[in-house]
Amino acid sequence: MKQALLSIFSVIFASGAALAADVEPRLQAGALSFSGGLGFTNATLTILGPDDFEAVETASRGLPVFRVRGGRMRDGFYQYTLSAATDEKIKIKKPIDNGRGGDARDYTLKPFHMSGIFEVSRGTIVPLKETKSGADLDGTE
Repeated sequence: MKQALLSIFSVIFASGAALAADVEPRLQAGALSFSGGLGFTNATLTILGPDDFEAVETASRGLPVFRVRGGRMRDGFYQYTLSAATDEKIKIKKPIDNGRGGDARDYTLKPFHMSGIFEVSRGTIVPLKETKSGADLDGTE
């Protein structure tokens, strides 16, 4: 049950199913990182949690990594959202959206989005298989 519940919250939302299948979150005691997937640019990882916790990590190439800040994170559930541009090109349908002058082009880069949750206990990230049953996005648990 707990794996099914966490899987629901860790669903990958992406435009390209093949690309989305390649990216997986890696929860380690001291960090949240991502494995798989190639060709990402302008990636932003946003983390929200208890006590109005908010952190943003970025990467101009590849995918960002979030590192736990020396055990200073409150115990509870944290939500993450990852967004990036892929190297796949999509044709622009409206000429008004193509830029101006020398920057004009007839394509845009396909977006990628992913979100999920993780638990912090005693200042470290709990591996997914050890997260309590009944986990949800309520950061006050």
